[in-house]
Amino acid sequence: MRTSLLPFVAATSLSVAVRAQHPYDVALAAANAGLLDSAMASVQRAIVHDPADARAYKLRGDLHQRKDEVDEALDDYNRSEQLDPSNARLYISRSALRISKGMLKTALKDCEMAIELAPDDPDGYYNRACLLYLGDNVEGARKDAERAVKLDPQHADALYLAGVANGELHQDEIGLAQIADALALKPTIPGGVMSMAILLYESLRYEEAIVKFSEVLATDTNNLADAYYYRGDCYYHLKNKEKACADFSACAALKDKDAIFIRKNYCETDLGHIPKKPVRKRRRTMVEF
Repeated sequence: MRTSLLPFVAATSLSVAVRAQHPYDVALAAANAGLLDSAMASVQRAIVHDPADARAYKLRGDLHQRKDEVDEALDDYNRSEQLDPSNARLYISRSALRISKGMLKTALKDCEMAIELAPDDPDGYYNRACLLYLGDNVEGARKDAERAVKLDPQHADALYLAGVANGELHQDEIGLAQIADALALKPTIPGGVMSMAILLYESLRYEEAIVKFSEVLATDTNNLADAYYYRGDCYYHLKNKEKACADFSACAALKDKDAIFIRKNYCETDLGHIPKKPVRKRRRTMVEF
């Protein structure tokens, strides 16, 4: 079930008390507040103040990552590692960047280093779950995501990924419960409602799925064609041709080939069934960073 899934990768931990006496603390406070330019200016001062401060390079790397400045971020993470190779959060941040850019082999090494240094930090397991999922190791992703949740039951992204993985492993009821719990903790998970709707559809819970697909259509412009198609198919299974064809036609207007076929061979005829109904490829969730 791969669409615009997944869950964001855990990139940084920026919570500390503000101590304005030190430029690093000023930078960290600004980063916490989302003031990236101010944070960058302050962290530059922190590095001038102490060129051997590994924390400052790591923070500057985080800021570069948030600005999608990949080379600069990697340079700073590597410098921070040279100064202090024992900081687990450094490897979590660098693995996040590498996962987002498809560098899965080096990201895996970072995740494993983070887990070795801080086995009780859920983000190391969550990041590894993300890259395993992207590498099609769904069972491995499920195990790591659930390990992260065991360490932090409030880790919404890990809970969501566990639900997605369980759905792909045909543990639909477990997956649905996990996704519902994740959305209760974090309603803004990208693709979360769509993932729940798909699992309800695959569980033949068509009325409930219709409600969720309707929610997607009202709020998520990234999944319009699929939401129309699957909601239409729910109505089709419920023997409501009028509503089914309204959705199939809306989907066809978005250039969906399956829907175009159904509109022509079912909706524009007197048939009560779809002849040679297209077999739609199982939808997977994409982990989004």
